[in-house]
Amino acid sequence: MSVIGSGYSVARCTGRCAASGREFAAGEGVVAVLVERVGGGLERRDYAVEAWERGARPEGVIFGFWRCTYTPEEKRANALLSDEELLDLFDDLAGVTEGKQVAFRYFLALLLIRRRQLRVVGSRAGAMLVLRKGEQGEPLEIADPGLSDTVVAEAIEQLGQIVAGDGAAS
Repeated sequence: MSVIGSGYSVARCTGRCAASGREFAAGEGVVAVLVERVGGGLERRDYAVEAWERGARPEGVIFGFWRCTYTPEEKRANALLSDEELLDLFDDLAGVTEGKQVAFRYFLALLLIRRRQLRVVGSRAGAMLVLRKGEQGEPLEIADPGLSDTVVAEAIEQLGQIVAGDGAAS
């Protein structure tokens, strides 16, 4: 498990459905969920798509979720989350208003910019304007959470290490 800043934890997929305990098959659809713990921090839980569609949900506040495909550990690339999974999580957090979620979406945007999946096209008061790679049109507005440049730089570096699986703290 890796930690983002103070209290955000992201773990690798356990390979089992949180609702049934059944092991996932290679290539099976999975819904990964970040749940806010009572004492703070985030915990990842994975659900088989059919369990999720039947209404299986974790207890607690769902911070975000995304769909992905299960790849057994021995076949998995280094990245914990692919660019597509990060974009799905980014989209799922659109319209959030709670401070931690606004900051988390901002960090995701910075990581996606670094991975060249988003590009900055401008700014407005308190917001960064971005477009997806290869897209034109109306830009997405990403609220600036008002953090110092140092805090943002450290957080995006930690987030990058976690989702890339390259030397993050356990």
